[in-house]
Amino acid sequence: MKILFTTCQGGVAGSTHSIYYLIRGLSQKGHEIHLACGKGALLWNLVSDLGDVYCHDVPFDSYLDFGSVRSIVRVIKKHQIELINAQGGKDRNLTILAKWAFALDVKIVFTRRQRPRNEPWIKRWFHTMGTSGIVMVSEGLKDIFLKRGYREAHLKVIFNGVPRDLLLQVSKERVEGLREGYGLVGKTICCVSRKKLQGELIEALKYLPEDYNILFVGIAQEDFAELLARERPKQRIIFTGVVSHELALHYLQLADVNILPSHMDGFGLALVEAMLCRVAVIGSRFGGIPDIIQDGVNGFLFNNGEPEDLAMKIQRLVESQTLRKRFADKAFKDATEKFLVERTVLEYEAYFRRLVG
Repeated sequence: MKILFTTCQGGVAGSTHSIYYLIRGLSQKGHEIHLACGKGALLWNLVSDLGDVYCHDVPFDSYLDFGSVRSIVRVIKKHQIELINAQGGKDRNLTILAKWAFALDVKIVFTRRQRPRNEPWIKRWFHTMGTSGIVMVSEGLKDIFLKRGYREAHLKVIFNGVPRDLLLQVSKERVEGLREGYGLVGKTICCVSRKKLQGELIEALKYLPEDYNILFVGIAQEDFAELLARERPKQRIIFTGVVSHELALHYLQLADVNILPSHMDGFGLALVEAMLCRVAVIGSRFGGIPDIIQDGVNGFLFNNGEPEDLAMKIQRLVESQTLRKRFADKAFKDATEKFLVERTVLEYEAYFRRLVG
């Protein structure tokens, strides 16, 4: 198949690596893969290194960027693209405009990774009529879209996946270097994520022992300056700012527990990466996170808006090595059975083939 992936994003985010893993997997299976995104974005650089994927510099500057529409049309016609998998908000709209305005014989599939925000009925109609299907990255996310009025027959659930060899990127010496550099002693709670709604974790700290280390990987202290000033937590808190994906995996090795306190995740790739690293996990009871975490079986879920509930579950897990090991072992097994990228690639390939015919 000749497949074009589009995204108006492609920066430091879990979605970037999800798209990269999918592109790499489909390319390795012999499909002709193209990527349209802004030149120099992280995804552009990752995909360029593959050597056998065609990259096209398309900025997707706005929802009515007709320059990008014309660029997409040129790529489709020149390379006889059969299917577009659009990933970002702006490029989703523009791929439909390109198809309709130029009467292109191409299938369009959206991948949706987060909850819909302000989507009036006209936008829902536009996205449904302009696509052959919409991929949901979890059952939880699909339920949210159904409640917003999307038709079930138009939605296809395919979980995100991570590579089995993820830990080959991790150096024990580098992990110990980080531990010594920060002087980490005792229990460490980690949150690996770009800025979302991590404030609940900060609010939970008043219910936790003061000798815990709190490690926020991927965000900066100024992002929570107001909340920190109000809460005045007693624990030692470390903010790394934006780091590379490889370095984030090293930080993850420092954690006794990894937490994703998010109200927007359709999946939660950072949780699966922690599970493959055999780090115990806690996540909010939202979206696709319950698809990953079975509460009390391979991790804990906490109730959104209840920081005391989160604190209780953190302390239970941090203070019990036996419970952490039991959860981590089951989570590792679940990750390798359900959330490996090889399975993701096979399911996308089968879905795309069915649509292309």
